[in-house]
Amino acid sequence: MNQNATRYSALVRWTHWLTVLAIVAAYLLVDLGDDEDDNGAAPSLMMQGHYLAGLAVLVLLLPRMLARLTTAVPPIVPAPKALITVAARVLHLALYAFLLVQPILGILQVNYAGDLVSLPWVNWSLPALVGPDHAAHESIGEIHETLGEIFYWVIGAHIAASLWHHFLVRDNTLRRML
Repeated sequence: MNQNATRYSALVRWTHWLTVLAIVAAYLLVDLGDDEDDNGAAPSLMMQGHYLAGLAVLVLLLPRMLARLTTAVPPIVPAPKALITVAARVLHLALYAFLLVQPILGILQVNYAGDLVSLPWVNWSLPALVGPDHAAHESIGEIHETLGEIFYWVIGAHIAASLWHHFLVRDNTLRRML
């Protein structure tokens, strides 16, 4: 590990920005899609795209976490106060929790509806993790949607903190990920 690095490793940076794109796509596609496919029709192409974006978030999480745990973290210059460091760790923990939990809840919601998560443009679906259960579908759907709305705020806090560091504190926090 290079302790003199001024930026995160290329793998950490690439997985970060690809995850950002996947999250943006997931939010846009769910807003454009029709998630009410209780009439037995196959999910719309927009919803299939939402599924694909959610799966991309989940798939990108593993190499991102491995790279983050095995490569040097470039120091913030000038070093932040202890309270800021703790707040950043809590915010990052929340982000990683959402990156793991939201896609899993999405898969469960689809499976509880009696459907498979199918991928657009390919004739392939994930195997079901659970069987059909209308009550569980409704409950998991509510949780998935509520956490999705909370995730907006967590993402917003992350962006705001990055911009605060860059423009007001004028440290290298943001530049480490560019």
